[in-house]
Amino acid sequence: MSSEQFQAAHDSIYNAGTHLLQYLQEIHQSRLSEGDETKGLQSVEVEINKALHALKEQKYQVAVIAAMKAGKSTFLNAVIGADVLASEAEACTVCRTDIRPIDAKAIPRLLEYRQGQKKPVVIAEGDSGLIRQKFLDHTHKLRATANHDNTTRFELEHPIEAISKLSSLTGFTLVDTPGPNEWESAGLVQLHSSKQLWKRCEHVMLFYLF
Repeated sequence: MSSEQFQAAHDSIYNAGTHLLQYLQEIHQSRLSEGDETKGLQSVEVEINKALHALKEQKYQVAVIAAMKAGKSTFLNAVIGADVLASEAEACTVCRTDIRPIDAKAIPRLLEYRQGQKKPVVIAEGDSGLIRQKFLDHTHKLRATANHDNTTRFELEHPIEAISKLSSLTGFTLVDTPGPNEWESAGLVQLHSSKQLWKRCEHVMLFYLF
């Protein structure tokens, strides 16, 4: 199924559900005016509302997994449509990075999540080039200090060009991961939630880049 067909099917199902819900609500109001509590209709309305919400908020995770220096971040930059993820001659990805799409008019941000802290730390925001450099500098710091800040993952809020016209993928998340050969790197073991991602592969779509 092409992306256009997927979007069309998504819209068709959502629109049909919305129209059905409106029709049931009209019947509901009519029955109420006649003194009928219509508990059965209420139950159906609740279920349709749940289904529509799930369809609209559907979460998709696509994890890119490959050996160190295979070009994962470079590939993801191409999908994003901006040179924003840290990449250079040496291995750069030291922990899981979730890339969440935002509106083209919104301000991109790079967030860092740390063990024991609920709120993330804003590493950089604004220009893609600035975010990339801050990301690269921070990666070097993590390696040099053996993750002194107890970083668990990063989150990049940025428009994703490849899905910008697909409203059906508003819950889409790209996942950049360190290479499997880095999972046991000295001092960085706690960073590698990617190892758990492999174990929980039934919850995500894995894209192998070899």
